Amino acid sequence: MRRVYAALLSSVALASGSACTDSKPASSANRIAEVAGQVRSGNVDHALGVMPKDSALVSLSHAAGGGDGTVYRPTRDTAALHVGAIVGRIGTNATVSGDTAIVPTHDLGVCQPFTEALLPSAKGGVGDAIVWVVGVETGPLQEAPRRAELTLDRCRLDPRVQRVAQGATLMITSRDAMMSRLRFVDLAHEATVRATTLLNDKGQVVPTSDVAALAGLVEVRDDLHPWVRGYIAVAPHPFVAVTEPDGIFRFDGVPPGSYTLVVWQEKLGVRTRAIRVSSGVETRVSIEY
Repeated sequence: MRRVYAALLSSVALASGSACTDSKPASSANRIAEVAGQVRSGNVDHALGVMPKDSALVSLSHAAGGGDGTVYRPTRDTAALHVGAIVGRIGTNATVSGDTAIVPTHDLGVCQPFTEALLPSAKGGVGDAIVWVVGVETGPLQEAPRRAELTLDRCRLDPRVQRVAQGATLMITSRDAMMSRLRFVDLAHEATVRATTLLNDKGQVVPTSDVAALAGLVEVRDDLHPWVRGYIAVAPHPFVAVTEPDGIFRFDGVPPGSYTLVVWQEKLGVRTRAIRVSSGVETRVSIEY
């Protein structure tokens, strides 16, 4: 597993180009380094920093505390680490439609036709993209919620995409008067079902700690309503984010070092960048689909 992880980190290359100018300078960084450029579509292109989907998804579970043996060690004294920051924007010039029309086929007393935005976008940004840093061994305390919520409401999941801390408890709530069987599948290991939750009554609340027991990207499916989907990024450290429609993200308190930045979006797929963070430097990243 260590060899796979090392190969994963070495398979991406640094690209340079225009700056991302939408964010303010970090308080922990007084200089700016730029890592930018467009990545073309394809399964793997080492020069442009595209890794196969399966390897990229595995990388979240290996980002820290995963099978490679790396354990993230949080510290309250980040000043002693002489940290930098990563500020980025995920954008797109693609003509892919982000809206999907859903026409339920049963339980029509609850499930009415609706349109779901799979690619939220504002000002050319990419929303609901999950961004994470691979290879960080220490840094700030985890800020992702230790108690998260997932709600089934009118035959859709809310939120559709979210981040939770590794070890968190997920509170699953149904607002629909129908039977649903939610299955939580580890996307990096398709055969692995982390948890299954049966919902059969409006107002039902079911807690589970199984979904977030390990870091990774989890897809939520409803076996009885195949149009129901959701995604949960179980974060092993603070350097995991879900973008808003403008595509902006920011990681403060990143220790100096060489890392891999991975982006996943359910409609657009996977992109990566090799980045280097230096003490007192704000590393700016721009990735275009």
